[in-house]
Amino acid sequence: MRRGAGFTLVEVLIAATILFATLAIVTESYRASLMASEKAARTAKMLTPLPMIVAHIQGKLLEQPLERVVGDGEVLGVQFRFQANTSRFLAPPRSFEPETGRFVEFKERFRLYNVSLNLRLGSQSRVFEYQEIAWLPYAEAQG
Repeated sequence: MRRGAGFTLVEVLIAATILFATLAIVTESYRASLMASEKAARTAKMLTPLPMIVAHIQGKLLEQPLERVVGDGEVLGVQFRFQANTSRFLAPPRSFEPETGRFVEFKERFRLYNVSLNLRLGSQSRVFEYQEIAWLPYAEAQG
């Protein structure tokens, strides 16, 4: 019998097994990277308005430097809710007046807040906790 120049059945089966195994690995890797990309896009969409939200909170705390401040809103489709509780309420350091030779004491004016911020975009939510400072206007602190 004369042997042809083609491949044997065993060689074809081995090549097909290697090909299908490679395709399965590539498909799974692609699917995993696609899911990771979608998750990153959702996270980026949620965090994009974060600087604007933090600026809004800073404004609220400066506008009303109370013991406890709460608020909520929506920026670029991201809903947020925050709660700020005073952790410290302090006076500025005392000052020396050379004309009188005395130290001047100040009333409490500066508030350090512990802020809890909850962001929500669709079914995704994220909580941030940080500290923020606010102060009473100088005239109000003296009165």
